[in-house]
Amino acid sequence: MIRNFLETQKQTQTSAHGGRGDVELYEIWSGDDFLSKCDFIDRQVIPPGSTVGYHKHGNNEEMYILLEGTGTMTIDNQTVKVKKGDMIKNPPFGEHGLINDSSSNIEMLIIQMSLD
Repeated sequence: MIRNFLETQKQTQTSAHGGRGDVELYEIWSGDDFLSKCDFIDRQVIPPGSTVGYHKHGNNEEMYILLEGTGTMTIDNQTVKVKKGDMIKNPPFGEHGLINDSSSNIEMLIIQMSLD
């Protein structure tokens, strides 16, 4: 099966995980598309000044793959600058958030896998 992630339907999320501003979300694959424990694969666009709020996950792992842009990522209270090409692994039961403190969009793929 083939899907073009640039052609999926745009959804607007206001205050993603309690964050600031709106972000664009494009659901590429849902858990129903897999036999494995993949929950979803999404594309997200975070405009300048918007954030994905600092939040905690359950029994799953999540990967952010930055396709474009720069920002500030906090994982378990450690803050680092991130840029295009970075792959960020958010651990099970971990906390994280992302701030677009730049003047251009952050575009990323998000892959989430359940552990049970």
